[in-house]
Amino acid sequence: MLIRGMILMLLVLLAGCGPIIGASMVAGGGVKDFTVVDGQLQNLKAGSTAVIVGPFAKTEQAYYICRGEETANFTSAFNSLGLFQADFYLGDRFAETAKKLAHLKTMTPAQIQSELGLKAAPELLITGVILHRSTVAAPAQGILMDVGYRLEFYDLQTRQTTTIEVQVKDLFQDCITDVVSDLMTRITGH
Repeated sequence: MLIRGMILMLLVLLAGCGPIIGASMVAGGGVKDFTVVDGQLQNLKAGSTAVIVGPFAKTEQAYYICRGEETANFTSAFNSLGLFQADFYLGDRFAETAKKLAHLKTMTPAQIQSELGLKAAPELLITGVILHRSTVAAPAQGILMDVGYRLEFYDLQTRQTTTIEVQVKDLFQDCITDVVSDLMTRITGH
């Protein structure tokens, strides 16, 4: 009887550890590193119209979760947080993104709007590279992801490029929102 009680007590204690461990894994999530690689953040204006061209490229240290997921999720985060009025374009193949982007850079905003069927003529062309990605299960919390992005913002009026690299570690569903929120704070000051 005593052994049964001890085993039961041990099981109860172990079951309680999962949520505690999971909570400690996600504590302090958010942007861990942010670097402007090229250009200046002052060149980016909140409220600009943008088209995100995807799917993003990736390095050998990264993998895709779903084709075009970053493109769609960055578009949604830009719109919901109000940083940019964004739309997106997904090519048929991963290798076509660089070619399509080079082609779009030779066009006027009105031509891009017409060719891609966008709601508005874009002021910015945005694309990205997934630099690295790793995931681990955080017990009772979800999937914790550590991911790095290189984002390129090309201003169609000034023909200037601003490139950033950002690393974020948080729950899978919060990573892109964390990046956009941090970028918004850096651009707008709040």
